[in-house]
Amino acid sequence: MTLAVLAGCSQKEPGVATGPSTEPEQTSTSKRPTSTPSSGVAGDKIDPCSLFPDADAERLGLSTPGKARTGNFGIPECRWTASGKFIAAVSSANNGLAKFKGEPVTLPKHKALQIVDLAEFRGCSIALEMSADLIYVANVSPADNTPGAQMCPHALEIAKVVDSKLP
Repeated sequence: MTLAVLAGCSQKEPGVATGPSTEPEQTSTSKRPTSTPSSGVAGDKIDPCSLFPDADAERLGLSTPGKARTGNFGIPECRWTASGKFIAAVSSANNGLAKFKGEPVTLPKHKALQIVDLAEFRGCSIALEMSADLIYVANVSPADNTPGAQMCPHALEIAKVVDSKLP
């Protein structure tokens, strides 16, 4: 689970967002869909790359296109990098927002939490609630020793776009 920063599940605490995987990237060889999700698509079947279009990624200084890959526990994610400064990722998790501790974030469509430096993940995640047992996560992690909290403005910008694309 991810966003140039990954959203994933920790082996210590199932369903908890984690940082970027140290596993080699497994990119998809097929073209990623360019259409935006429709309200008829099940929330857990949405292509994470479609939730953060290339134009928005470029505006934040991220390399495009986003790279579709299989993240932690076989969950689809999409990753971008920003010139070695940070990694961003968008993914989903079969988990409820209520299981996380963080600061509430105001978004137009979805309830969300900002989570900083969770478990082994150093960075900032914005978890958006789709249902009681499904969230989408925008993650940003620094490529250097920058404190995770400094990644939150980037994570919030990505989360705003993701929020607008989700049903």
